[in-house]
Amino acid sequence: MQSDNVTSLQWFFACPQFIEPLLADELTDCGAESVKIGHAGVQALGDLRFGYRAMLWSRLASRATLQLAQGFGKDQAELQALIDSIDWQQHLRPEGTLKVRFFGLNDDIRNTQFGAQWVKDQIGDQFRSQHGVRPSVSNTPDLVVVVNLHKGNASIGIELNQHSLHQRGYRDLGTHAPIRENLAAAVLVRAGWPELIASDTETVALIDPQCAAATFLIEGALMAFDIAPGLLREHTVAERWLGHDVDLWQELLEEAQQRRTSGLAHTERFEFWGNDSHAAAVMAARADWRSTDLPAARWTQCDLNAMPAPTLAQVGLVINSPTIEASANVVTLRPLFDALGTWMASLPSTYRGALFAEADVPIALTNLFYSKEYRFLNSETECKLYTFDKLVQKERPTEWISDDLANRITKNLRKLKNFIKQGHTDAYRVYDMDIPEYAIAVDRYADWLHVQEYAPPKSIDEKAAEQRLQQALLTLPAALGVDPKKVVLKQRRQQKGKNQYEKQGRAEQALIVSEHGVRFKVNLSDYLDTGLFLDHRPIRYWLQQHAKGQKVLNLFCYTGTASVHAAVGGANRVDSVDMSATYLEWAKENFSLNDLQHDPYRRYRFIQANVLEWLYDCDEYYDLIFLDPPTFSNSKRMQDTFDVQRDHLALIDDAMRVLSAQGTLIFSNNFRKFKLDAEVEERYIVQDYRKQSLPLDFERDPKIHGCWLIRKE
Repeated sequence: MQSDNVTSLQWFFACPQFIEPLLADELTDCGAESVKIGHAGVQALGDLRFGYRAMLWSRLASRATLQLAQGFGKDQAELQALIDSIDWQQHLRPEGTLKVRFFGLNDDIRNTQFGAQWVKDQIGDQFRSQHGVRPSVSNTPDLVVVVNLHKGNASIGIELNQHSLHQRGYRDLGTHAPIRENLAAAVLVRAGWPELIASDTETVALIDPQCAAATFLIEGALMAFDIAPGLLREHTVAERWLGHDVDLWQELLEEAQQRRTSGLAHTERFEFWGNDSHAAAVMAARADWRSTDLPAARWTQCDLNAMPAPTLAQVGLVINSPTIEASANVVTLRPLFDALGTWMASLPSTYRGALFAEADVPIALTNLFYSKEYRFLNSETECKLYTFDKLVQKERPTEWISDDLANRITKNLRKLKNFIKQGHTDAYRVYDMDIPEYAIAVDRYADWLHVQEYAPPKSIDEKAAEQRLQQALLTLPAALGVDPKKVVLKQRRQQKGKNQYEKQGRAEQALIVSEHGVRFKVNLSDYLDTGLFLDHRPIRYWLQQHAKGQKVLNLFCYTGTASVHAAVGGANRVDSVDMSATYLEWAKENFSLNDLQHDPYRRYRFIQANVLEWLYDCDEYYDLIFLDPPTFSNSKRMQDTFDVQRDHLALIDDAMRVLSAQGTLIFSNNFRKFKLDAEVEERYIVQDYRKQSLPLDFERDPKIHGCWLIRKE
């Protein structure tokens, strides 16, 4: 069946967020009568010729939807009326197949899966009433129906692209690439590649010094040689749609083939050069390049600092998207960006540059002056494109080493000299926001540094705060004699509930540290905390000194560090209670590290339970109890949540109930505004132990925790 391809139709072309204006320009060039920019897409008015041309030629779109009906859709009745207004026999055979993609909710439809099934049934009922049969569902359907609900309105259309338009055909669907093809094309447009193609310059170069999957190079070549992306796909348009115009589609394909032939006649004008330090990346890039039947390109494998000079085309664009590991920081990235900036600056003055990366990369480390920056979204990652009209480095490069910070750390180390020399521990704090401009805490764990960034106040400029952090990270390895690759950065924010115990990543950077003859496993990267609270070092040692022959209870035990000290100190029994199975396993590892794992008499017990409920039901007595509760916690026993300030009296009473007559409760918490209830001192003998429990390396922060020794009358 052929349709009237001169009739104006309503279209919606989807695209990655932030490139909508570029797509609108592209659709206008394809013949759209009008365009309207929306969220992650563009609405366009145009005939079938325009729609086919856009699907064939668009380098930026992801999907093409032909809109069939728009109207109210706040409930099922309104949506059904909209569905019934469409003559589905014009689009699908009664015995055909369909698939429904459903987005949004309304008053009656509260689940998108149900919505898709319901829409399919409404369409099927229309066919059954007229033909006695209904279309079936398929994952490779004749027709894809798209329903969108938003704020009581609905739109219904059919998706006419047979495969996602970002796919070109030169990459296997299962192959992971750092950037999708249509996003790479948008980056090239912003970087000015089309302007270089359109210039009257005799020779033009496109260079990617870290090409990875070579997406930029291939997309750039398709633009340069005027090759329609749709020519590379085996199927582009939904050919089983009843409105498909075979002759029109064939006409546009032949036109595209002619343009491709004409474009490839100018191969000598362009130089394409891809480089990567990884042999596998270069091999994969070359294979994808060959699959498109593009002219020969230049391929090299070497590090940036060994990159040779280009063959000196008159003008060129250097485009780069550096591969950055999740654990990378400004310290480990400095050599990469320094080499990139130096090499780019060595190119002829007629060359320009572009760098595409995650939004927080230290672009200043290139020492290049960037001209503009553009915002992009790569999958769910916010990225930026920096463009360089001139590849010129600063005459006086930014000084990244802070003398003030280095001097303060040196001063702190002098104060800690005897403490460090005693060798009681190799895990301690060396800096804690001593200089307000450098809002970080720095802890040393053996030969590693754990850096926590305090969230800057809203009054502080975000870029200034980021630059200070980068400067600090570059200063620390030199000031503390640590390998730059052994610096772990985490942002430190106020946490509530169980957030501090949840896993933050998957790097699993674990190592062993020592403290007063005890060994502990710490993890610097995967959780908000490392598994060892350094400020509790004195009270853990106190437990070790007083635990001999005692029965010890560690509540909210976390990774069991206090329990290990008690066991090493000769405790007869140590019970460790926590709700987290993960941290109880960690506690068992800490026991094993100190040869305490063999326990035929069950001297060491690990109890997974809600501490508040377990303590309330406990019928045993203990000589030493270590109680260090979180600031907030959920509990069925409490009406809503546990709040250490509000509920600590009841908690202490429960703990004192199971304390032996001559026993001691060590009560501690890290709520900085905490005040001990006066009734605690009225009911029990209380010794304020805050000063004694504060280690030398935390003296500048006396509110890091509170600590009291509580005994019965």
